[in-house]
Amino acid sequence: MNTEREHQHEQNNGNRKNKLVPWLIVLAVLLLLSIIGNIIYMTRSGRLASEKEVVETERDMLQEENQQLRNRIITQDAIIVELNEQIEEMIEIHGETVADLERRIANLHRQLTARARELEELEETNDTLRDQLTELQSGYEELQEEKEAVEQERDRLATELQQLTEQAEAADRLRAYNICTLTRWDRWLCPDRYNVDRARRVDHTYVNFEVDGTLFTRAGERFVHLLMLDPDGNLMYASDEQFTIEETGEQSPYTKMRRIDYTNEPVKLDFNIVHPERLDAGTYELRVYVNGEHLRSKQMELE
Repeated sequence: MNTEREHQHEQNNGNRKNKLVPWLIVLAVLLLLSIIGNIIYMTRSGRLASEKEVVETERDMLQEENQQLRNRIITQDAIIVELNEQIEEMIEIHGETVADLERRIANLHRQLTARARELEELEETNDTLRDQLTELQSGYEELQEEKEAVEQERDRLATELQQLTEQAEAADRLRAYNICTLTRWDRWLCPDRYNVDRARRVDHTYVNFEVDGTLFTRAGERFVHLLMLDPDGNLMYASDEQFTIEETGEQSPYTKMRRIDYTNEPVKLDFNIVHPERLDAGTYELRVYVNGEHLRSKQMELE
């Protein structure tokens, strides 16, 4: 009996507890919603305060800009009044300028009329000048033909003058004639021998020739240079002094030199070239220059 009562009592207590649990859950949810609502309210209150400050700041800025715009409008009004005054002055000046331009246009019109009359006169003068130009061109063509004929005659005379000048220069030059060579062999015990053909026996080479000009050759001082070249073309017994070769303008030493006084008469020249050493066989060349001009050459064969 007691056991049944205890069991019923425990069952009643369990039922009570089961009824309290939903209410506790509801209370917890309400408490949580209250907390969330407070948080949302506080957040929105702070945001509204911040937005209020921003709006007040913008309002102040707009008021300042409004004041600045009013000041600018006042300034622009003053400028507009000044510009209106200037426009009125410019209208007056423009009226005067237009009147002045009309007077100038009338004056220019009169000048244009005068220029038109002058232009007609100039056209007539131009026609006259054109006719004269045609006549002058015809005369110019004739003069050109005469000029070409004169130039051709001038060129012909210049050519003849050049030829005469060359002939005169050639006539003024000297000429070398009859170049002769004679070799000699010096012997100790026997008489010397001449016209030696063996190169190793030649001790002397005698060179003689005549220098003469024409009736047009000027008399005066001349310098005769003799050059002796060995078979290799080298100058033999070169002097310390030099002379200028007319053809090339080069300076060259010489083997022998003689100064002559030409008097429009033939001048005979003799040169003695001494060979202290034995000569080599071959062809030797003798060149004669007068005042740097090459007159003539002669070759000599030695065995």
